[in-house]
Amino acid sequence: MQNGGFDSPMRRRAVLVLSLLASCTPIHRWHAHTTSVPSPPPLGLAELGQESVATLGVVAPAGLQGAALSVSQGLVTAFREAAPSVRVVPNLETVSVLNEHGLAPEYGDLISGFARSGILERDRLHRIGSALGCRYVLLPGLGALDQAMIDRFDFSGLKVVQRRITTLRLWLQLWDSHTGRMLWESSGEATVATELLRPERTVPLEGMARRLWLRMLRDGLLERRSQ
Repeated sequence: MQNGGFDSPMRRRAVLVLSLLASCTPIHRWHAHTTSVPSPPPLGLAELGQESVATLGVVAPAGLQGAALSVSQGLVTAFREAAPSVRVVPNLETVSVLNEHGLAPEYGDLISGFARSGILERDRLHRIGSALGCRYVLLPGLGALDQAMIDRFDFSGLKVVQRRITTLRLWLQLWDSHTGRMLWESSGEATVATELLRPERTVPLEGMARRLWLRMLRDGLLERRSQ
């Protein structure tokens, strides 16, 4: 068989398949695992349901600050989905209220102190919780966000499909602003493999974070509450 015979019908069919696939939504393959560590005494369903829960800003390395907003929005959506009866205060409202009360320096010192010691200092946490009217405070963290492109295969020198591997690592803590105790913490990692033809297509980070937050909440905090 001559090369020209292969070049015409089969190559035309390959180009047609590529054109169809390029217009389709990318295929996502999702894998995730979580680990939760409750601190005694465990938090009960009735206790959490009677109080508002405030979210602080996402703690993230300097190079990942740009992803913090999407990750934070995903947390609020996940918490409302997992526990619709609990009022969760978004970080935007949290920082606005604290600024109105003149507590911006306190908030900055609270977060910077956590970066040094891994602890939310009790007195500052209590003042911030009182200003927000929230006993419980969620502190989210972004551990890592990695992406890599992998070529699946070539067809006669024509790149057919690429796979984008996105790995997201998050952690989450729940604090009692009255006592200064950390009541619960969890960490999770999710990997999404997306098959695509256009390299500019990306995995929506907010949706990926929402799914991971939701699993962390349901597998850890809310599962213990239901028990």
